Amino acid sequence: MKAEIRIISLAVAWILGLGANVALALPVANPQGDYPGPVRQRGNRQVNWVVVDSDSRLNCRMAERFQSVSVDALDAPDELFERNKHNVSQWPVVTTFRRGKRLQAVTGNNANQIMIADSQGKPWLPISTDKGNCFVRANSRFIKPIRENPTTLEPLE
Repeated sequence: MKAEIRIISLAVAWILGLGANVALALPVANPQGDYPGPVRQRGNRQVNWVVVDSDSRLNCRMAERFQSVSVDALDAPDELFERNKHNVSQWPVVTTFRRGKRLQAVTGNNANQIMIADSQGKPWLPISTDKGNCFVRANSRFIKPIRENPTTLEPLE
């Protein structure tokens, strides 16, 4: 009986450990440096990012017609999420971030990761700022994910 309990305990610990490793997995950029997207993927999100852009500042953009929109709101316009529609790189810059600045991505209900694709299919990540939401290029030349606690979402680095 004790041996069975020990085997079950070890199996549960192994499964929980495996789950923790999966939860701590960071998004991986494709060969072009783009992070997976665009998606509204349930239960798989990365909230914490850091600016690694070699230029002096990383631009965060938002179209004027969407500047009052909360990207994660239930009433966010479907038009915002239409794939390959927007020329995001031409949207006005609403704020900039210096290299090393930690960013917090906007995620939706049910732990959705939110990204949009621009007119060339490039992914853009919504960022929460004191001026509202705006988008940065989801590319390893500009940002990288920070390890985070899967429960509290607090950065581990």
